[in-house]
Amino acid sequence: MKNTLLALFALTTASLANPELANVVTQEYGVAVAEGILLLQAPASAGEPVKWSVYARDPFRTGQLIKTELTQQGRSWVVKPAGADDDLLRATPPTTIAFNRVKYTSTEARGIAARAAVDAKTTFATIEYQLACNKADTAPEWGLALLDAAGVEVGFLLVNAETGLITHQQWASQMAAAPKGSNVEGGEKGARAAQEVKDAARRAWNWTDGARKETKSFFKELFRRN
Repeated sequence: MKNTLLALFALTTASLANPELANVVTQEYGVAVAEGILLLQAPASAGEPVKWSVYARDPFRTGQLIKTELTQQGRSWVVKPAGADDDLLRATPPTTIAFNRVKYTSTEARGIAARAAVDAKTTFATIEYQLACNKADTAPEWGLALLDAAGVEVGFLLVNAETGLITHQQWASQMAAAPKGSNVEGGEKGARAAQEVKDAARRAWNWTDGARKETKSFFKELFRRN
């Protein structure tokens, strides 16, 4: 398919994302593809993302996925096909995104993350965005990786895109340390178990095999292929 420049009906720059992206995909590829969207990803940006990768089920080939890249130009998007195969993702989200349940856009999710970072006494420069459903029959969630100026991941949050509630957060500044007190061994086991739960939640959002391997992230070990 040829690259296509699509107008977005004079939407404001702040709203050029999220549910509207499904409308762009619908205009380019049809409703069947848009209804099969499993994952939205945007690379690190200091503001509203201007480029998104869209992963969807191929409506014509069972078990296959298709990838599309959307790049913002002014108030429009350039739509470019970026591959089709059964192994585009390291792990596939269990269900498609119900965009009618996305009440909190990436802009609002960023604000939630910024407030959480203040509470965690953490500063960040950019955010990597993901929107997907990690469990079947649940609302879509934002997976937000917060990076410092050097590109190191300093925090990760899951934000319910329907309610705006933070369902998971993990901060580099709060990694489990050996507890003080008489029951050191028991405390260490408890801290280790709690950290493993957080690590598992973080690892679940490693949809793409190459995610953050190139960075010096404190979560780097979680992104190695098992």
